[in-house]
Amino acid sequence: MKSFIQPVYAAITNPALTNPSAQSSPNYVNTVLQNVFSLFMVLGVIYFIWHFVFAGYHYMGAQGDSKKIEIAQTELTNAMIGLGVVFVVFAILKLIGTVAGIKGLDTLQFTLPSL
Repeated sequence: MKSFIQPVYAAITNPALTNPSAQSSPNYVNTVLQNVFSLFMVLGVIYFIWHFVFAGYHYMGAQGDSKKIEIAQTELTNAMIGLGVVFVVFAILKLIGTVAGIKGLDTLQFTLPSL
């Protein structure tokens, strides 16, 4: 007797991923890792620009007051140190991924997010 009922197979996909081949588990983890790190880098650069601008504003508003100039220089120094930390973290993660052969870290790259 022939059966009229056939099984239905559903494919669960993530619509946030543009590449359907990236749905497998290792590729998905690599994509998420790449996106999180790109977001971290963009936020770090935006944070640097914010503090760089306000350090310049404080420096211009110091009007020769040595205490205010010192505060502006400290703010600028801290902003540059923070930007350096962001890029050093990138370099260390890339190095660890390359040396240890960790998938996702060895192919880590900085890409600007797109809309």
